[in-house]
Amino acid sequence: MAANIKATSNAKNVNNPVVQNERSIPNQGDAAQQTLAQVERASISNNPDPQVKATRRYSPRRYYNKAYKLGMLSAYDACTTASERGELLRKEGLYHSRIGDWRRELEAGTLKGKKRQKKHQPRIDHLVRENEQLKKKLAQAEAIIDLQKKVSELLGTHILPHEKNEA
Repeated sequence: MAANIKATSNAKNVNNPVVQNERSIPNQGDAAQQTLAQVERASISNNPDPQVKATRRYSPRRYYNKAYKLGMLSAYDACTTASERGELLRKEGLYHSRIGDWRRELEAGTLKGKKRQKKHQPRIDHLVRENEQLKKKLAQAEAIIDLQKKVSELLGTHILPHEKNEA
């Protein structure tokens, strides 16, 4: 029976390199086993979870006004060497193609600055319309209440009970 236990433990040791290392270390005690356990935990924690997906962060869209575009075109034209132009583009975070696009727009007379569109503008328009509708309904309800009060006074019946003051 002891031979069966050794045979199965040796079979496990062949497949698992961490256990194989443990078997090859001659009886060094608890310190060696703790070190192997730490190595095993480290190897497990180094493997990322396949379920977790890395999210890509996108930088926000950049908008350039007309003054910035004209300033960049003049600064780009003022550069004398290719390395100066490259340095300027790297510093500003631009590509050469954007400068070319701006230059074509300037020659065509269509160079414009883009204004940031407010994301909440349609929502605000909707709320303004809803507010106007609610004001109209409120005015109608107040007119109906006033009319009911007048009819109540003419007929001598009170719709709402009178409040008694306890003094």
